[in-house]
Amino acid sequence: MDVQEAVAESQSVANAEDNGDARRDGQRKFTMGPNDSLEGKLVYDGHVHVDGRAEGEFRVTGNVDIATGATAKISIEAANVTVKGTVEGPVTAKDKLTLGKNAKLSGDVVVRRLQIEDGASLNGHVRMGDGEQHASGG
Repeated sequence: MDVQEAVAESQSVANAEDNGDARRDGQRKFTMGPNDSLEGKLVYDGHVHVDGRAEGEFRVTGNVDIATGATAKISIEAANVTVKGTVEGPVTAKDKLTLGKNAKLSGDVVVRRLQIEDGASLNGHVRMGDGEQHASGG
């Protein structure tokens, strides 16, 4: 309930300031600052940027960015995922997962493309490619 109130409040603030949500590439963007934390399930039509702490499940139509210093114990499902902080949990990126040089990811990954910078760590199973294409290709 706190999450819904926070989202509703942030949307009303954005509406008052901008007469609409903050937009990036034509999509809405939800940003969590370094002192923010979110616990629960977030289903969002747009991009999400985490600079604080998150716990639970993110199902996002756009991109998810986990900033340097951010910690997340979450299941992520998004178009593209960029991790520069610490993530514990499974990640499904419909297109690309990028791990920055200080990223720490512990969890299984399903992704079409994977980019890992020198210094990043990944512990988990990785499944790459288009799953539907492999299942039906004969």
